[in-house]
Parts: sequence; C-alpha cells; structure tokens
Amino acid sequence: MGHPQRTSRDGELPAIEFTAIRLGELFSTRVSMVRSPPSPASSCSSSSSSSSLSSQPSPPSSHLPYLKPQPAPPVRPACISSSTKRLLLGIFVIGAFISWSLGAWEPVMIRVGFHHRLRPAVLLVGDSLTEKGLLPSSMGWATMLQGDCRRTVDVVCRGLAGYNTKWYLKHAMPIVQDEIIGLSYSPILITIWLGANDAALPEGGSSESHIPIDEYQENLAKLVLDFQAITPTSRILLITPPYVDDAVQKKNAKANKGDKKGLVSHSNEMAGKYARACVDTAKRVGVPVLDLHTYFNSLPKRKRKDLLEDGLHFNTTGNALMYEKLREIIEAEFEDVAQKLEHWQFPHYEDFIETDPWAPDSTIVDFTNVRVRR
Repeated sequence: MGHPQRTSRDGELPAIEFTAIRLGELFSTRVSMVRSPPSPASSCSSSSSSSSLSSQPSPPSSHLPYLKPQPAPPVRPACISSSTKRLLLGIFVIGAFISWSLGAWEPVMIRVGFHHRLRPAVLLVGDSLTEKGLLPSSMGWATMLQGDCRRTVDVVCRGLAGYNTKWYLKHAMPIVQDEIIGLSYSPILITIWLGANDAALPEGGSSESHIPIDEYQENLAKLVLDFQAITPTSRILLITPPYVDDAVQKKNAKANKGDKKGLVSHSNEMAGKYARACVDTAKRVGVPVLDLHTYFNSLPKRKRKDLLEDGLHFNTTGNALMYEKLREIIEAEFEDVAQKLEHWQFPHYEDFIETDPWAPDSTIVDFTNVRVRR
C-alpha cells in the first residue's frame, strides 16, 4: 500500500519539510561564501608558506611598467572545522529523516489524532447486497441510512457486486485503506458484509467465486485486523450472509444458458454454514455480528418468500427489515455511534428564527446564542 503524496491541499510542501529544505539552502550559501578566494590576511595556508610569500622583495617601482602580469595565486580550499562539518551532516540527516517520516509515519500520526477534524462517516464494505443497498428503486437499506443520517454523518458505500473476501482483500482493500489514510473520510462505524459469493456452490453456476470456508474465515479476520490497524477508533460490525430462497434459485438455474444451464448457484444450507463461520470469526476477533441468516430463517415461510427479488437480493420489504435490524444492533452494541447518528452537525433553522431573526437594522451576525440540537 502506497502512501499519499505528501503535499498540502493547495499543492505546497508541508511546513516542516519546507523549513528543512530552506535550512539546507541557507547552509549551502554559507559554505559557498566560505569557499570564496580568501584575502592574504585571512588565508588558511601554513605559516611557512605565508612567510615565504611575504618575504619576496617588491620590484622597484621604476620597473613596474615592464613587468609581465603575474598569475593569481591558486585558490586554496577554505578551512572548515570539524564541528561545522558535523553540523552540516546533522542538518542533512535531520532533513532527510523528516522528509521520509512524513510519509512512513503518516498512519501513526493519524492513529494518535494528528489529523484534520472530519465529518463522521459510516463505511459500508461488502458485495452486491451492500451495493444494491443504495438503489432508490428498491428503497435500499443504505439509502435509508443515508436519508436518516443526512444531517449527522456521511454514508460511504464500498459495496462491490460479485466480490468475495479474497477479491475484496486483494483489489478493493488497498484503495479503501488509501482513502482512510489520506483522510478522504473518517469512519466511526465500518460494516463488513461479505460471504454471499464466497458461499457459492463449488460445482454450481457461480463456482468461480467460491471460497473454502476456512479461507473465508481467515479473510474476514484479516479485513477486521487491517481496519483496526489503520483506524483503531472505528467500531466494526460483521454481517452474515442472509437467507437464500432455494425454490427461486432452482428456477433461475433452469433459465441459465450454455454450460451453466441447470446449475444452481446458491443454497440456503450453504449460506447457513458460512453464516455460522462469520459468527465464529466475530467472536474470535472480538467484534459484534449481525446474524441475518438466523433472523430471516426464523420468520414464517410465507413472509420469507416476500423479502427477496431473485432468491438472494432484497426487495423493498427485505431492505426495510435489514435496515431495522441494523439500527437495532447499533443501538445495542455501539452506544457512542448511535449518539453520533442523532447529533446534528448543523443547527435547525428554527433556532435562527428564535435567536437571529431578520431586522431592518441588523448588520452584524451574532452566533453566541445559537443552540445545536443533540
């Protein structure tokens, strides 16, 4: 993972690095001045050489017009004391270290709070179940979250359809890490909802995305640990693969063409195995988990059949239930996050009607009495 370019927002160098460069230029100028040709009185040559030059008799003034111009004596290097050399070397080493450390230690600086204050964000990591959560046509669960929290936090969706845990770690995670380290957003909560594609049947219509269950667990754990390393103050929630409608999956398999015809891609039984693996992984790494598979399978069969649009992805009803369960677990497990989701970043306009109404003679804006809703 590469580090972001170490420049400020307007393209200028950071103040520390700029100061180090200016110090280097200043000392370079001083050294060049010291190396300029010395006067005879301040020459650093040996005493014997100086005495031999000064002891040569001056020619008679009457012969001066007939003398050929004598070449200037060679410029001898100015004497630089050992203490000056050590000082210059120290300045160079310090400048180089500062330049390197601004990039190499940037994640550490962020961890200890040395960064700009950003608007809180909720980061949604996942596959198509997360990406489709933003679709307004089906009133996606992420859209509901974004709507309810529009005045409090930003919702950053990084759901990628078709991704399993291996592909997310390999291709998406480096970009997401760079976004967080580069201060694109500051997540207070990260939801990780992966496993539906990992749980694809190994001999089914989507076998290419299948991941063995042990590897799935290790990938989930690595995702959690990677996020904890770069943003340790963020809360993390794992979400299990949901319920799968087997009847609809079999119907979809018959509609497949070519080599995929008749091959079922997903099953509720396989999704259950990966859901239990997700729950076990959450316990192992010490983070809460939302067990959607158990919840949806506990519903009456008739109600379950009305939750999915294609046997796997939620319709409007399913999205509403998913969002309801998400808000419930946030309230139960993340009290600090729940409070921030309710805390308005900007005051309500009614506060201004009360405390700062327009008046013909009002020319100064006064914010002293503005109340922020909590």
